[in-house]
Amino acid sequence: MLKRHLLLASVLAGTFAIAGCSQETQDKAGATAESAGDDIEANTEAAAAEAEAAAAEAEVAAENTGDAIADGANQAVESTATAVSEGADSVSDGAAEVAADAEANQNVPEDQQY
Repeated sequence: MLKRHLLLASVLAGTFAIAGCSQETQDKAGATAESAGDDIEANTEAAAAEAEAAAAEAEVAAENTGDAIADGANQAVESTATAVSEGADSVSDGAAEVAADAEANQNVPEDQQY
């Protein structure tokens, strides 16, 4: 009988130990899952912040590119306008010379005209 009681006590003790381990394992698994969830949330927030920062940098880069294009276009238009103005001045000067030569040639005697 004593052996039977010891055996029964051992079985019950083992069952309680297993049940206790199971509860402890479940508690640790729950804590681990909660910790993993917190890590995922923190990583997601960090990734979102990095994505937002990258988007802001891209916006600034796009603005800078637009400014550079506008500056380049303005400089090209200014250079073209300057070249056209200088060309018009040259044509005007040439026309004045031709007119002066024509007037000067009107006073040449007919036998010296071509």
